[in-house]
Amino acid sequence: MDTNPTPDEARQALRDVDRRRTQTATATGRSRWAWIAAGVLIAAYGVLTDQKPQFVRTWGVGFVVLLLLVAAVGNTRRGGALMRRPVRPRIAPDQASILWLALVLVLVIGATTVAAAMNVPHVAVWSGLAVGVLLAVAGPWWQRRVLTRALSR
Repeated sequence: MDTNPTPDEARQALRDVDRRRTQTATATGRSRWAWIAAGVLIAAYGVLTDQKPQFVRTWGVGFVVLLLLVAAVGNTRRGGALMRRPVRPRIAPDQASILWLALVLVLVIGATTVAAAMNVPHVAVWSGLAVGVLLAVAGPWWQRRVLTRALSR
């Protein structure tokens, strides 16, 4: 009985492993619609902050806390199952990813602060739209990148 695979069998096995790794990364992530919905909610919050400041004073903090709670619960085992995401890999923090994320956050917050200090009109609308579009467009790409890197380790 020969236990050594042929080169073709080895190539096929490696392709199969790579395909399954990609399938697992796809299954563990949030759907594209969830990213788009999150971007729309952030953009809407920016518009509401600019157009209806009394809404933000009364309901704004509760709205943000609710969204953060949904995001936190979605990353737990039971919350993920509730949101139909029962599979979730353990992801070790990647220093480069954390640094890039921190850089983007510092740039957005810094630009918003500078624009507000310069009395640029509708800063909340523009920053909400920028973050919302960035989240809707780059969120799925970032998630796929992080998950495939985590699963390839």
